[in-house]
Amino acid sequence: MKFLKFAPTVLAHLIKVLAFGWILAIVDILKRAWEAWGKLCKFIRMPHPARDETGKDCTIVDNPSYHRPDPCIYSQDYLLKLGLAVTWDNPDIVILKGGVVVTEHDLLPDTDYEIGATVWNNSYDAPAVGVKVLFSFLTFGITTLETTIGQTFVNLGVKGGVNHPAQAKMPWRTPPVAGHYCLKAVLSWIDDANPANNVGQNNVNVVAPQSPAEFQFRLRNATGKPAAYRFEVDAYELPAAPACGPRLKPGKRPSFSERMKEVRAVHGRALYPVPAGWTVELSPDSPTLTPDQEIDVTAKITPPAGFTGKKTFNVNARAGDSFVGGVSLIVATA
Repeated sequence: MKFLKFAPTVLAHLIKVLAFGWILAIVDILKRAWEAWGKLCKFIRMPHPARDETGKDCTIVDNPSYHRPDPCIYSQDYLLKLGLAVTWDNPDIVILKGGVVVTEHDLLPDTDYEIGATVWNNSYDAPAVGVKVLFSFLTFGITTLETTIGQTFVNLGVKGGVNHPAQAKMPWRTPPVAGHYCLKAVLSWIDDANPANNVGQNNVNVVAPQSPAEFQFRLRNATGKPAAYRFEVDAYELPAAPACGPRLKPGKRPSFSERMKEVRAVHGRALYPVPAGWTVELSPDSPTLTPDQEIDVTAKITPPAGFTGKKTFNVNARAGDSFVGGVSLIVATA
């Protein structure tokens, strides 16, 4: 009789377990899995999401035991952001004809050439297999429209090791219309330690030192909104590479801030003003452009009396507080 008395309670409890117990069990399993995932994330330090080239969310693994390559090229945009002077006569991009380097300002129309790009790795520990290198050309100027030439891939060894630096080459037939063109190389690697140093441009023109030497380049507003531009001119040229010192042990390598202090002492923009006796005039000197508007800018460079030799001037354009590009103009005697 006691069983019958408690039967409704037992039956209700049984129904409750059957109806809701499996839900509680699943919640408990998910809770345990979440805690385990949290411990794993803490171990390999993956605190934030990133995006791969497909636009899908992915996660960066940032454990000391995991080394990431850093494919890079002489990247003017990146160096300008670091406060350094740059040349647009890119040391890592060349044009070849029959295997011989030719000057960019003397190209023939509708002619076969080959573009070469030197690809570096800023990592001593991680190589990169299959780094994509995309080549394009633009009308000589700043943020002008570009036309894709093609892409290739290189296998990049660690810094100072085998296959470092790597050489990327791409056939290019110049447009049928004669003119001066800029070249651009863009590196792409899915897990790049620093993707900011992956774009290099070669924008250089040479004119004889008449009085004055006159250049023209195109300026295009690629910001998507009205923009006021101003130009900064310097006379920076790449100095000779310093002699290699003794190889440092990993624990003895200087920090990034220490290295930047040394680099700025040699390559700081303020160290290379327009030399005395030279004048550089830009017209217009502070244009305001609507989105996608494109204009010609004229640069007149007057050398001092009796000048012989070669002198480089770099014209860097700013839109607001940001650098948007530039050109290198070389005054040279025959």
